[in-house]
Amino acid sequence: MSVLGLMHGMHGMHGMHGMHGMHGMAGNGALTPGALAGLQSSTEAIIHSAGVAALPAAGIHNLTRGAAANMKRWSPDIRALLLQNAVMRHLDWAADDDVHLFSVTWDDVAIWSVNPPLESTLAVQCDIVRAYSDQRIDRANEILSQLGSLNDYFAIILGLTEGRNPKTFELLDAVQTIAGVVTMMPKHFLACRRPAEFDTRVLPFITTPGHGSYPSAHATQAFAMARVLESLVAAEPQHFGDKDTRVDLIYRQAHRIAVNRTVAGVHYPMDSRAGARLGLQIGRILCTMFGAGGAVMDGDVHFDPNTESNADFLYPDVAALRQQSGTALPVTENPILNWLWDQATAEFALNTPAVV
Repeated sequence: MSVLGLMHGMHGMHGMHGMHGMHGMAGNGALTPGALAGLQSSTEAIIHSAGVAALPAAGIHNLTRGAAANMKRWSPDIRALLLQNAVMRHLDWAADDDVHLFSVTWDDVAIWSVNPPLESTLAVQCDIVRAYSDQRIDRANEILSQLGSLNDYFAIILGLTEGRNPKTFELLDAVQTIAGVVTMMPKHFLACRRPAEFDTRVLPFITTPGHGSYPSAHATQAFAMARVLESLVAAEPQHFGDKDTRVDLIYRQAHRIAVNRTVAGVHYPMDSRAGARLGLQIGRILCTMFGAGGAVMDGDVHFDPNTESNADFLYPDVAALRQQSGTALPVTENPILNWLWDQATAEFALNTPAVV
């Protein structure tokens, strides 16, 4: 298993909307000591009536091993780990000896590569970060609430609710977590210090995170989620009569989430530009594994922040990032990811019962 595959418990777990049940807990949550004692005494009072006879052979059978249908039996946190493992086993990284180029790879083929920023680039980027600080009051609530799950910011665009779209939320949790995990290795190897460490005039609005700045995990997560949601909208074309507008709003929301981190003073625009590229690639990979169609291409996957050191990250830039070129990579559909996808898309089918 790759190094990335061993990191599934790291950054992004705060986004696991469906994992609050915790492994091993009863369906109603943790039992009180009184409830535990009550269960024990009631069991002792009635269990003798079950007798001691051998179980009938006809009643002993097991589940089909490895079947995707078993996913419905597992708790959301276990499903999340299975989904992560299915993706991470293909992902790895590559870097030259001096880390002048870092790549995230899928089965040894680069899906994203970046050059580290020069000191001169960071100095110019700090100027842009400071220029965003006057938006902090307007965006304060967004910045603070986006420290955890990003689900609600996309849910309002698609009208998602907990009662009607539980599997869609579970899918979004998985996307946010996987995208967050993938960013940790480039963050570690590229070891880019945050804006406040270079320029005291930045004075960030929130506590500086305890990991590298480049690329932005928030941008990676938001754009991976946007790409998956684009496919989700397309999967049931009759559900939304204004689907093109909603998809545009999804990407505008992803962009705003990314820029909020610059407004907060903890990310350079280059971090979001690199993260958005990575997030779109992760989103494309997941859509292919979900069986949602599309492809992952190997062209135009490289980003060098030093070629345009004074570049901001603006919404018009997103349109170019959404385009692909090159040769399709051999990413294939995965049964357990497809199971969750079918569950989520069934929640958008107006006249179709949920998939079981």
